[in-house]
This record gives sequence, C-alpha cells and structure tokens, in this order.
Amino acid sequence: MKYRKHHSKSYNPRIFQITIGDYTVQINYSEITDESCLEFSHVHNDYEIYYCLEGTMHLMVGDEYVEMEKNQFTIVEPGVSHNTLYEPKHPKKYFILVFEKPEPVKGAAMTYSITDSYISEVIKRIDKTEGRTFSDTLGCQWIIKALGTEMESDGPGHDDMIRAFYTQYLIHIFRNLDITVEDAEMKSERRTDNINLALELTRYMHENYNKNISIKDAAETFHISERHVGRIFDKYFGTSFKHTLNIYRINYSKNYLLDTDYSIEKIASLVGISSTRKFYELFREMEQMSASKYRKLHKGDSSHYGVPKNEE
Repeated sequence: MKYRKHHSKSYNPRIFQITIGDYTVQINYSEITDESCLEFSHVHNDYEIYYCLEGTMHLMVGDEYVEMEKNQFTIVEPGVSHNTLYEPKHPKKYFILVFEKPEPVKGAAMTYSITDSYISEVIKRIDKTEGRTFSDTLGCQWIIKALGTEMESDGPGHDDMIRAFYTQYLIHIFRNLDITVEDAEMKSERRTDNINLALELTRYMHENYNKNISIKDAAETFHISERHVGRIFDKYFGTSFKHTLNIYRINYSKNYLLDTDYSIEKIASLVGISSTRKFYELFREMEQMSASKYRKLHKGDSSHYGVPKNEE
C-alpha cells in the first residue's frame, strides 16, 4: 500500500491577475485539500491564507503553534516559515490561497482600493493579536465551494468566474479583519467619475428639496461644474435640474396638503419655495388646478396618489 495525497480537482496552480479597486493582485495558487496533504515547512514572499472548512487543523507559523476550527482562518505574511501539521488520522478539510502583495494599476488615479497601507494594517492587526486565528463572520464558505465547483468544470467564461470568486474571497477575508485605516489615501472620497452622478444628484434632491438649494449648490457638492450638472439632467432625464427640483417640491407638497391643515404659505416654505406666489404658479402648471382645490378634492382620500389631473 502506498500512502499519498488525495489529488483534488479543486487544485489550481495557474497564476491569475485580479483587480480590487485601483490595485492588481496576483493569485499564485489555490487548493481545497484535506488531512492527506503533507506540507513541509516553507517560506516565500507571498501572503498565504489557510481557511478551515471542516474539522480542526493545526499549523506552525514561525515558532507559533496555531489551532483553527471550522470557519476560522489564518493569514501568513511574507518571510515567515509555516506549514500544516501532518495528522493523517485527524480528518479535516481546508482551503489554501497564495497571493502577492497588491500593486497599483499603472495610470490609475487612486480612487478607492485595498492599498499598500491597508495590507500593512492587516499585518499589524495579525501581529498585535495573541495568536493568528480569525473567525469568518461573513460566510466565505459558499465562495470557496463555488470556486471549487468552477475549478472542476470547464464551461464558458471559466477563467472569468475564477477571477470573480478570488476577488470576492479576498474582499470577504479583509472585511472580516474589521480594520479601520487612518491613511489619508483611504479616507479620501471617491472621484465622481466612477459613480452614477444622475442617480446621486436626484438622491441629493430628495434629501435637500426643502432647502434653498440651486444647481450651483449641487455642482459644489459633487465637485463638478454647473454646466456638467445640466448636461447630466439633459442626457438622463431630458429635462433641467431646476424643473426636476420643482417636480420634487410640488409632489412632496401634496403630503402636507393632504395630511395637515398648514397654510399654503407654510407648505411652500417647507418644500423649499420661498415665494407663495411662485408655489401657486408651479402647482397649477404641474397639476392643472390650484393647491387649494387639490386639497379639497383629495384630503382624506387615500386613493389620491396617481389620480388623473382635473381641469379647474
């Protein structure tokens, strides 16, 4: 009888490049293995993550003895010798992933990402704890299982799926460490060119329609020009910033008309329109009736939302 390692199809010696934010991460190796794996003490310049899927596993990391239960993991930093202890009669199943230190994407403008400073904080976090074991509270198991299934198949988009699972796995692992990085680069706000500004601007309106805001205020909030704000509304909604804001204000005023006995003057001020006359004009223009008639027709009627417009 010859003793040997159980060869799993969930073994991937291929090198993959993934992107997290403005950084690339090179994955050098991954494998789902068990107690038959005989691993000698070794050291390299990569990060290595051991994730316990089943049973209990024991490692030596430098001179430190590490024990992990199901759904716990250990990260070994570069330059530290390590290996799992060979215990053939001790059933276990675990996932190994080896990756290089993230490097900035050439030409990237550094918006949001897992930065070098973040990785250093990961290592500091590990060094400061007694032992190297962390609990997975975010459910990495399903990612590992899906990755293993994909490794065993060869369907369309095979490599892309593997990259996607690698990316999800690393992000989940890092989030489990619950690290707050004080580095200014990490605290800086994302650039506006990587978010949907049309939706963000309408959200800004929802939050601030009751204030005396203008297109200038919106432009300053998102660090863009007023002209750019105008182009966004024209492209995505076929209307102007001002007209859209007035739609929000008049529609929100209906709540006050139907749910309160506030005067028209007060309602106008509550929705950000300083002039009562202007409020009357806008309401009539949009609803083809006066605010007073709208209140009279629909107050106390829960079906007023979406009713057809009526001529006065």
